[in-house]
Amino acid sequence: MTPLEAYNSRVASGRLRDDPYQRRIIGNLLSLHEKLVQYTPPSVRVPSIEELVPKTGISLLFQSLFRPKTETVAEPESTPQGIYLYGDVGCGKTMLMDLFYATIPLHLPKKRVHFHQFMQHLHKRSHQLKMEHNHYDLDVIPFLAAEIAQDSTILCFDEFQVTDVADAMLLRRLLTMLLSPEYGVILFATSNRAPDDLYLNGIQRVSFIPCIQQIKRQTRVIYLNSPTDYRKIPKPMSNVYHYPKPGVKWTSKTNQTKCRDHVEAWFGYFNAANPLENVLTDHTLQVWGRQLKVPRCAPPYVAQFNFEELCGSPLAAGDYLTLANSFQSFIITDIPYLSIEVRDKVRRFITFLDAVYDDHGRLAVTAAALFNDLFVEPEDLQRGNYQLYKRQQDKGSVETFEDDELVVKHGFDKLVAKKASMFANDEEKFAFARALSRLSQMSTTDWIDTVRPVHEDVAPAGARQ
Repeated sequence: MTPLEAYNSRVASGRLRDDPYQRRIIGNLLSLHEKLVQYTPPSVRVPSIEELVPKTGISLLFQSLFRPKTETVAEPESTPQGIYLYGDVGCGKTMLMDLFYATIPLHLPKKRVHFHQFMQHLHKRSHQLKMEHNHYDLDVIPFLAAEIAQDSTILCFDEFQVTDVADAMLLRRLLTMLLSPEYGVILFATSNRAPDDLYLNGIQRVSFIPCIQQIKRQTRVIYLNSPTDYRKIPKPMSNVYHYPKPGVKWTSKTNQTKCRDHVEAWFGYFNAANPLENVLTDHTLQVWGRQLKVPRCAPPYVAQFNFEELCGSPLAAGDYLTLANSFQSFIITDIPYLSIEVRDKVRRFITFLDAVYDDHGRLAVTAAALFNDLFVEPEDLQRGNYQLYKRQQDKGSVETFEDDELVVKHGFDKLVAKKASMFANDEEKFAFARALSRLSQMSTTDWIDTVRPVHEDVAPAGARQ
């Protein structure tokens, strides 16, 4: 199928709404698809480790004196422009990328990955190469670029964003190489930011600008300005999120019994394809050579943590990506009210949620309140973090956030913008607001019923420690 045929088929079957804004972009996807049918990527050689070792001054002198004459080679064929698709949350960017990905001609190797996961792999592979060859000054970028080009002529990034100086400096050289005719990689990226807004106000941003310029040269930059937020279209709601009803205390016998029943019901549902004897306690996964403990699980179907186990210890994106890749579903219990005083835990929960969402994982929780009501001012918390003072209900005005960028530019609710103000920078505020949007989507029956297949590299219960 071409992208247009795939889109028409999904509209006809009722799987998609016919959106005129999305349909305009399908024309660009079709144009790129036609070029890919005829495209032959260049042959890319992986450099030897010796070539990557930094040269001393004497080495450089002898290299210049005795370097063999450069052979005349044909100019590499021009690489087709990729696509950089940006727009607000919920407008269908990821759906369009996935539709395009499914129609890429079979002769071209491809990879579709969440950008955060891609960066984790790059840092891990870079570290691995330096350790293998016992050389911390090794210039691994040409090696990584060649590996990627051989593996993925079409590279699809979802949620492309740059917030870290280490990521920015690595990407600057890597993408400049990959998008050059010598490597011939074609980029399809989705983002909430225009290219010129990437790494905005970041440290040493001037050094990252050449990378932005390369992206703009080698992709067709498209703004998806659909007014429809597909995450806000009413869908049947499932009861995956349990919280006490008004007037019922978290510590009450009634609520604690309902919490236990909720957890066991959803654990059983998520684990329906697995025998009960395969339920494990204190299971461990390997993450970068160290062990990650999973308190209760039935691999590869479901894992269970309480909030403190998941977010109270210094876990990082790599840990959460490993979990998302290892299990279809998650149960998180005992989520308390959250405030700025536990901002690190909130950040970790957002990172975990992003990893699970991007792998279409499922989530059931027990929490002190609805997610939209869970984030409060520290002074409103009673001891134990599961109860509020009554004045919380009458406090604060959302009107002061009506001009906030999250409201005006991205279409989030004013109450969401108010709660996001606990974070210091725009990227974290946006990540928080997006998390609330994703939690809403992940509670729908559509999401729960559309379970992704078990990853092929995930072993059944008991097969690994």
